[in-house]
Amino acid sequence: MIFVSGWKVFMPRITGLEKNQAPWHLRWFYTVMRKMFGRDLTPAKIQMRVPGLVWGSIGMEAGLGKKRRVSLRYTQLGKVRAAARIGCPF
Repeated sequence: MIFVSGWKVFMPRITGLEKNQAPWHLRWFYTVMRKMFGRDLTPAKIQMRVPGLVWGSIGMEAGLGKKRRVSLRYTQLGKVRAAARIGCPF
């Protein structure tokens, strides 16, 4: 709930897609995510609503991964920790 000039404004929240709701060609991603982090991350579940965004992110990470000095697991963990520190509500 957000207060704007004394008025209460309710903002709808976007819900993430569960594995059985995700497009069939992206369901493998949930298995990889659980293997890496032990649970499904909310930002990834929300990204599943736009499959092109997910494939673009996968392509970008694959391209950047060729020169990777730190493992993907630690890179993703750093992103999650940074988001948590700045107050991301997921």
